[in-house]
Amino acid sequence: MLKINNKIILSALLLFFINCGVSNTSKDNKIAYAKYLESRNIDPIKVNDLDYYDDFFEFKKEQKKQTLIKNPFLKVNQVYIYYSQTETQTFGTFIEEGKQSVTFVIYSDEGRFCLSTFDLSSKFFSAPENGIIKLIKPVSVEDFGGFEITNDFIKTSKRNKTPFKEWYDHVNGSIKNNVIYFTEGYIGKEYKFEKKWYAVKKKFDFKEVYQPNLKTEKFKDSYGLTYFRVTGEFYLE
Repeated sequence: MLKINNKIILSALLLFFINCGVSNTSKDNKIAYAKYLESRNIDPIKVNDLDYYDDFFEFKKEQKKQTLIKNPFLKVNQVYIYYSQTETQTFGTFIEEGKQSVTFVIYSDEGRFCLSTFDLSSKFFSAPENGIIKLIKPVSVEDFGGFEITNDFIKTSKRNKTPFKEWYDHVNGSIKNNVIYFTEGYIGKEYKFEKKWYAVKKKFDFKEVYQPNLKTEKFKDSYGLTYFRVTGEFYLE
């Protein structure tokens, strides 16, 4: 009987905290909505809650966008790259040489990050010349998750899915001199930049380098997701 009572108590506490969280979020949103109406000389008391909510939603989106654009550390809608190297592997008498690949990463002004990975031997790239590789044809860089940034500290959240489960990998880092240094990560909550209570923090050590000679064009796909088309050239590290 004691075990059953403990379960009931734990369930009740869980529901209480969830409801409190939802209530606080809703309350904050209502306050922000009321301030928005007042800024337009509209009396919040005299309107239906949903009369101007579409306008308010677009207003918040634009506010977020401008905050990201004005961030002095992150190059929004521009290309960062990082390199990775696979090790040479031996299978009996067969040897598979390691390959070097490059990942294009773009942080959009909508708070989404897009990425695509290519082997350096890809048909998209020219042969290196004086440490520079040119894109023979445009490459597509696609939506893979979201990010938040405060001053020079960035948090990213990447959605991962298999036929059996879905999870979000969070990797955080800091920005200095046009380079993003990622140092820590964990399994996080959906659409939130918070660590799950059971997740163990892991250390990371990789960087993304801004490439000013790669140019971008932003598009939406048929599902409304952001992607970029990239052209230009980049430096081989």
